[in-house]
Amino acid sequence: MCGLCGLLGVVHWTETSAHPDAFSGDRRRTIRAERTHRARMVNAALEPVRMKVADFQASSYVLSSPTGRSTIVDDIQAVWGAVETMRGDPVDPLDPAYLEALERIGR
Repeated sequence: MCGLCGLLGVVHWTETSAHPDAFSGDRRRTIRAERTHRARMVNAALEPVRMKVADFQASSYVLSSPTGRSTIVDDIQAVWGAVETMRGDPVDPLDPAYLEALERIGR
């Protein structure tokens, strides 16, 4: 999120607490359950780079590396940038090796 949005307290659009009507219907989850589900999906995408995210107090996420290093990120949008910062190396989500690793994991 940009610095101005952070100062104004604007919540990222992916957060259910920011837009509770966006997740209405028969299968409506609690905010905590929605964040847990979101973290589970992101973790599937992060598995090839051996990193994980976890919900932190329903207000941010903790990104952890395989060496135990961790950082707090504000929202799901910030995860990928934090992954690249922690690795010191960009991750190309269209790289054939990355896609192959995702496919192997999904089997």
